[in-house]
Amino acid sequence: MNNLLHYALPSAGSSLLVDDGTFASVPVNSSTASSVINKAYNRAVAPPSYTFVSSFDQYQKIFSGQCDRVHSYIHGQLDNLDRSDDDQNEEVVDSIARVIDLVGEPASCTAMLEASILKDNPSAFEPLLLAIGSSRHRDTELLRAEMLRRFVQDSDYRVRKAAVRALGRMKSSTAKRALEEVSKRKEMGEVALLAAALLR
Repeated sequence: MNNLLHYALPSAGSSLLVDDGTFASVPVNSSTASSVINKAYNRAVAPPSYTFVSSFDQYQKIFSGQCDRVHSYIHGQLDNLDRSDDDQNEEVVDSIARVIDLVGEPASCTAMLEASILKDNPSAFEPLLLAIGSSRHRDTELLRAEMLRRFVQDSDYRVRKAAVRALGRMKSSTAKRALEEVSKRKEMGEVALLAAALLR
């Protein structure tokens, strides 16, 4: 229902009307005069944040949808791994890395989450880490290097080795510093030697 907030005498010829519909002519009656107001102005009923909230929700749905598709793609590629075919496995790694490059943050976040989940499955974990390290997506470079650095501290030797190999594929200064730190830690044995070799 329209609410008349204020009106002037007919001589003023205008009125303020709150209405979520279209422009309208509004009859105004008083004890002394009856007239029709020629202009009625709508006032916005939605708060200024309405468009922002709607856009944010839409972007969130798009991001989630991209993450879901990347998740399916990664697992589809990991299913193609073959322990007896290094070339095939390298193609899987390159394919996942290309998706990270193409999709960016949604793919990078999804790949890192999947790596955490697959940590106890070495046959899938190491190729996925290599793909994360092989990606050339600049905006996620620091985040990916820091995640690999954390894996280097893991108690599982296989996880540490996979993380060092993945860091060796990155060209960032963060990855190089991580490898330098590992190479100086004699207690890490073969992993330290691998880090030193990858720095050459």
